[in-house]
Amino acid sequence: MAIALIPEALGLLLTPQNVMFICIGVVFGMIAGSIPGFTGTNTVAIALPFTLAMRPEIALVFMSAIYIGANYGGAIPAVLINTPGTAGATATVLDAYPMSQQGDASKALGISILASVIGGFLAALVILFLLGPIGEIAFLFTNREIFVLGLFGLAAVAAAIGDNVRKGLVSGFIGLLIAAMPVDPTTGQRRLDFGFFGLYDAVPFVPVVVGLFAISELFYLIDKRAISSDTDVKTTYRDILGGFRYVLSRPLSLLRASTLGLVIGSMPGAGTSVANFVSWAIAKTMSNDPDSFGEGNPDGVIASEGSNSAVTAGSLVPTLALGIPGSGTTAVMLAALLLHGIRPGPNLMQDFTLEANIIILSLLVGNVALLIFALGISKYLVRIVTLPTFMIVPAILVLTVIGSYAMRGSMFDVWFMFLFGMIGFVMRENDFSLIPLILGVILGPIIEGAFLRSMLISSNDPMYFFESTIAIILWIGVVFVLISQPVFTVIRGVLESRTDLF
Repeated sequence: MAIALIPEALGLLLTPQNVMFICIGVVFGMIAGSIPGFTGTNTVAIALPFTLAMRPEIALVFMSAIYIGANYGGAIPAVLINTPGTAGATATVLDAYPMSQQGDASKALGISILASVIGGFLAALVILFLLGPIGEIAFLFTNREIFVLGLFGLAAVAAAIGDNVRKGLVSGFIGLLIAAMPVDPTTGQRRLDFGFFGLYDAVPFVPVVVGLFAISELFYLIDKRAISSDTDVKTTYRDILGGFRYVLSRPLSLLRASTLGLVIGSMPGAGTSVANFVSWAIAKTMSNDPDSFGEGNPDGVIASEGSNSAVTAGSLVPTLALGIPGSGTTAVMLAALLLHGIRPGPNLMQDFTLEANIIILSLLVGNVALLIFALGISKYLVRIVTLPTFMIVPAILVLTVIGSYAMRGSMFDVWFMFLFGMIGFVMRENDFSLIPLILGVILGPIIEGAFLRSMLISSNDPMYFFESTIAIILWIGVVFVLISQPVFTVIRGVLESRTDLF
């Protein structure tokens, strides 16, 4: 069982080197997450190339720490300048900034820190003890189930992210097409590499991920003179600790927020922006003073930040056990796992049990580090959002170029990164989500390999994919996620039309 390996995993995790990387990752994530528009996904994508020279366990610990730091970092500008640093902090703005306007900025900052830390810690603790059972269930998946599961994950993410299922599916299938550019895995025949030897063996993950998320974001940043012009921000440690005390006085609210974040985060594609709005709405519904929500109610900050941080652990459940990212950031982390030879999915708990424990335990240690560093430097981090873009954009550009080149020492990868940066920008301008595309690139080889092996086993009988209870359930899930949004839209339209008649 996974629990039996916890002492060994802790021994590997709590080395001076790993603790140092956790601290660096948390601080780096906080800094990047505090930059509005520069999401945790972008942050992890930039850091991905620099983990290639690390040992797998160090790289995974570092990435997890960045994830934790970025998730909290988005709350800093949300509290102080009415601008969410990440999508997961959007609901935080609703009550945190009104608190700042009322002179309670430090208290709001303290609430956001402790709610994030406790929410993430509780969720990671739950996941740690569920890894074993989840792994046993996942081991029931054969090539047939993995193929259908890959389709289900792609469909679920395409339907969950964005308002247009068709655009999500188009983005996902483009990703599958990109994944099919290298040679055929069974015949060795060249396919869609356009004569570029850099695409012969495999599509380079890092340039694609960095280009889609980081480079495309730079197109938006260069159009701004400064991220924020508000430099009159003051905080005190005394009031921050007052926020801590308020969180501790609301244990049920925090537990509810953490549970919602864990559950919603475990759903592929749901992500933090869904979890914290749901948590905020439920907290408002159950409050004795619902009208105060959106006007500076501290419980609204607890609801948002507690669920936001719990999503970090929850999104790793489908990522590790099934190979389906639970969020955009874990889509990048999935690529990191594959690059370091760790294959997420049903066999993870059999082949990489120790590594899985290290990842979850690093979330626990990372949240402790977050508490220390957030308390110490949050009041100063807000200065980052006031820096002019002529300083931020070149720094990010240099890091991305170096990172993409360092992977294989090839300028082809650098130009490939810029190509996907332009593709990402065009897609975002036309409201196409990038997450299904990158998921298609990641899942493409897995889906194709499982399909080909299944066809060999079944002597090319397509009905083989419908001869398993798990496969049938997954097929039903595929159909449901594809038709649910259109059906709900029609139902909503009918109800609204009848309401208008009355």
